[in-house]
Amino acid sequence: MKTWLLFFCGLLAGPALAREFETVLLVSIDALHPAALSEQASPRLQRLMRSGRYTLQGQSVTPPQTLIAHTALLTGLLPEQSGKQDNDWKPGMPQVARETLLDLAKQRGFRTAYFYAKPKLGYLISAAVDEHALARDDGVELARAFFSQSGRRFVFLHISGLEDAGTDSGWLSPDYADELTHIDRTLAPLLNEVAERGHYLMVVTSDHGGHERQHGTNHLEDFKLPLIMAADEALPALAPGTFRITELKGLLQNLIGAGTVER
Repeated sequence: MKTWLLFFCGLLAGPALAREFETVLLVSIDALHPAALSEQASPRLQRLMRSGRYTLQGQSVTPPQTLIAHTALLTGLLPEQSGKQDNDWKPGMPQVARETLLDLAKQRGFRTAYFYAKPKLGYLISAAVDEHALARDDGVELARAFFSQSGRRFVFLHISGLEDAGTDSGWLSPDYADELTHIDRTLAPLLNEVAERGHYLMVVTSDHGGHERQHGTNHLEDFKLPLIMAADEALPALAPGTFRITELKGLLQNLIGAGTVER
């Protein structure tokens, strides 16, 4: 397995790299430390890695906390740029005012859905989201139902569980690995159905890692996260480099943007 850092070179070169994807699935597995990924713990994700491009050395933002990091992921902005520098949000409070990946997908003609397992991520719902739900346990089922309908569709799916396992038993502990295996099995039908839909792009990443029974600190392990991207169309060449969570918006913007379609 390649563990050296990879990124999509040339993606920022312009719209000529755009693909005509009909189905885009972006999964954030909360608190997924890249070192936990293995054939034993996560065979379906390993299959996705083998078929696509990946890095196990991604970096979160400071501080590496759930809402702050997801805001960076979807807006492409550092916390000081987006203005979201705290990890709290409740219904009735202001929501994101910056352009997100959901806005870009909507502009490209996708129907959009946003399913999230932690209430605070409701902060990132905007007018660009056609369907959304707080889905602590049924996010995968909601995504499958959304993709069962015709037309161009873009789903952001947030999955929780690993953070609790890490806090209770430790990051990379047997209990943490068991929870990842459960998540991998739960995701498998969705990943299979997205692939069957055709003209697809699947992205799996995370918001932060953790160490011992802690996360959200300045410890180096807390910043670590993976990035996995797979499609049924050719993706750009890879080269050694540095992937940061704020770069994902730019990567996807060029992959789903308007321009010459590559077949």
